Amino acid sequence: MTSELKPTTIYSVYGSPLLDESRQQALLFLYQPIIGAEALSLYLNLSSDITVEGKSPELMHADLLAAIDNGLAAMLKAREKLEGIGLLNTFQKEDNELGMTLFYQLIPPLMPIDFFQDALMCYLLMEKIGERRFQRLVERFRPKVVPTEGLTNITKRFRDSYRFEETRFAANTELFDDTHDKFIQPKVAASTFDWTFFNQQLEKFSLTLEEEDQKKIEALHQMYGIDEMEMLDFAVKSSEQNQIQLTFLRNLIVKSKQIKSVDGETEVQLADNRNLSGEFSKAEQEIIRQSERIPPIKYLQAIKKQKGGYETNQEIRLIEDLLSRHLFPNSVVNILINYILVIQNQAVINQNYLNAIANDWAQRKIQRPEEAIVHVRQADQKLVKKKTTNRRNNAAGRKAQGRKEILPTHIKEPPKEKKISPEKEAELNRKLAEYLNKEGES
Repeated sequence: MTSELKPTTIYSVYGSPLLDESRQQALLFLYQPIIGAEALSLYLNLSSDITVEGKSPELMHADLLAAIDNGLAAMLKAREKLEGIGLLNTFQKEDNELGMTLFYQLIPPLMPIDFFQDALMCYLLMEKIGERRFQRLVERFRPKVVPTEGLTNITKRFRDSYRFEETRFAANTELFDDTHDKFIQPKVAASTFDWTFFNQQLEKFSLTLEEEDQKKIEALHQMYGIDEMEMLDFAVKSSEQNQIQLTFLRNLIVKSKQIKSVDGETEVQLADNRNLSGEFSKAEQEIIRQSERIPPIKYLQAIKKQKGGYETNQEIRLIEDLLSRHLFPNSVVNILINYILVIQNQAVINQNYLNAIANDWAQRKIQRPEEAIVHVRQADQKLVKKKTTNRRNNAAGRKAQGRKEILPTHIKEPPKEKKISPEKEAELNRKLAEYLNKEGES
C-alpha cells in the first residue's frame, strides 16, 4: 500500500520511451492545467527512466524523489493525480527479499483531437483555465481544413503508384494478422473501486485477500454496483480464519441481490435497435443512458423479468467472467446482454455465443454503447447475404467432396428462436425505460 512506500522501495517503469510532438503539446497545454506542474514533472521523470526496450531497470524511489525534489507526500499526491486522469497505472508486488516493489505503467496522453472530443476532459480543462483561454486552445488544436473549392483533385490512387499482387498478399495474411496482434496494447481498465480504502478496512478486521482474488472482487463490484463499504460487510460475513472465502462471499451477494430484485419493480423495457442510421432515436438515446447508469446484474434481471423468466447461475457467472477480463465498460456489457436476450430473442445466454460476440467486439475495439449498437445493426444487415452465400458454397462443397462430418448446430451456436415482433419490442422498450429509470433513482 502507499502508506508503506519508502525512499528505498524498488520500482520499475513500463511504457513508450518517446512521445511524439502532438502528445507533448497535449501534456503541456491540456493536461498540465488539470494535473498541475508536480504531476507533470513526475510523469516526465518516469518517462525518462524508460529505455528503448520499453521498460526501465530496477530503481529506488530515493532517486526519483531527488529528481522531482518535492518530498514523498507530494510525490504520492502527484502520482494519484496521474492515476486518476488515466496517465498512470500502479501495481505492487510483495517480494520476500526486497519487500514491496512497485511497477508503473505510463499511459500516453490523448491526442489533442481525442482530448477535445471527451466531454469530461473538456470540462476539467475549462474549470481550471476559464472559457476564454479554453476557446483559444480549441482554436489552436482544431484540425485545419484545406480549402478545396474551385480546385481539381489530381492525387494519384494507390494502384496508380504501386504494384500490388493480390495473390501474394493473400498468401501472407496469416503472418500479417500475427504481426497485428503483437502490436495490440493490452487493456487495463481504470478501476472505480477504491482498493486503498478497502484494504485499509480489511486490516482493521485482520482479514487478508489473495492477490488473484482482487479481479473477482472487481467483477462483483461492477456486476452488482456494490461500493466499498457494502463489499466490506459481505467480506466480513464470508471470512473464516482471517481469510475471505470468495465462493461464500459471491453466494451472499447473489442471494442478497436476488431478494432485492424480487421486491422491486418487475416491468422492464428492452432496447429497440431497429432502423438505426447515422443518428439515434430518443428511445435509443435513453437505452444508451440506461446502459451507462445501471449495473449489469440489474440490467440482466430487468430484461429477464419482462420476458417472464429469471437469470440463471450460469448466466451470472458468464457475465462476471466477462467483466473480470476488463475488455469492456459496464455499458457495453449491458448492450451485449440486450443484443443476445432481446434482439436475438435467446431464452438464456449461451457461453459459446457470448464468447464469440465478446471476442468480435474486443477485436473491433468497441468501447462505447453507441459503437456496439451501430456494429450490431451493420452486422445484421450483412447476415442475409452471408447465409445465402454459405448455402451455395456448402452445396457445391458437398457435391465435390462427398459426405463430410459437421459439428452439431447446438455446439456452434445456441438454438434459433423467433424474434419478437416490432410492435411487441416497442412496448417492451417503453417498459424497460420506466423500470430502469426507477432503478436509477433508487
